Amino acid sequence: MARGPAPLFASRLGCTSEDIAAWNTADEAPDVAASPVFLVGFPRSGTTLLELALDAHPVLQSMDEQPYIQAALADFESAGFSYPHGIGRADHAALEQIRAKYWARVARKVELAPGQRLVDKNPMNMAGLPAIARLFPNARILLAIRHPGDVIMSCFMQHFRAPDFALVCHDLGSIAACYRRAFDLWYEQAELLRPAYLEVRYESLVVDFEAGLRRILAFLDLEWDDAVLAPAERARHKRFISTPSYAQVVAPVNTASVGRSRGYARHLARVLPSLQPYLQRFGYEAHADSTGQAGVSNTR
Repeated sequence: MARGPAPLFASRLGCTSEDIAAWNTADEAPDVAASPVFLVGFPRSGTTLLELALDAHPVLQSMDEQPYIQAALADFESAGFSYPHGIGRADHAALEQIRAKYWARVARKVELAPGQRLVDKNPMNMAGLPAIARLFPNARILLAIRHPGDVIMSCFMQHFRAPDFALVCHDLGSIAACYRRAFDLWYEQAELLRPAYLEVRYESLVVDFEAGLRRILAFLDLEWDDAVLAPAERARHKRFISTPSYAQVVAPVNTASVGRSRGYARHLARVLPSLQPYLQRFGYEAHADSTGQAGVSNTR
């Protein structure tokens, strides 16, 4: 594996406009309140901080990061619907069965009280948008955005246990290539599938946490609750946090990680060309360090 391409996003598992035009639309899909809230984004983009803030809301409950949407892809295949191009043929009965399997897996991790909504946080579910849109077309999705340079450097500095992502993170170029493929796929599929999603910018969130959370809760059609302002307290009450962010999320919300990549501009210079479309899209600009090497910085 180490001699081949990084496995994540090595193939483009996305629907085409022709696939979507042929989707069976007779399914009576769950409404917003009966659908999970999906929290996606590239790893190290602030998803754990956001998850814990949302988990503190009385109407929301998260579970430790689980691959249940990836499992649903296998469920489609087992039911005779090739993923992603054949999932449009699934009728109401087939979709209900796959949804039931999803909720059965969830039930083994968390017990939702009546009226509670699940927060399904798995950053790489951004690669599974066709499955989300087919099973839960009314779901709200939060897409975490963070400075691409900060994301790449943070990923490179982590010890990931998942073998496929550990392989991705063996060098900066590999991470940058995976980042580019991930967002290329997301925006391509989002344009076709038109999910209800909100981009949550990490830098803006940590600068004005309350304003960011108010915007998010409004998008989720939820009333304000002050409990969401204390994610560190929520983290300390969790029995287990499996992501590399556990050390950061038990501390008060702060801006210490903003612009972390500025000190590594020399190392990031060679991967900047592949990141340029998203530096521009998200509003980041290049800068130079003391050696004159190009790096990346925040502009807003």
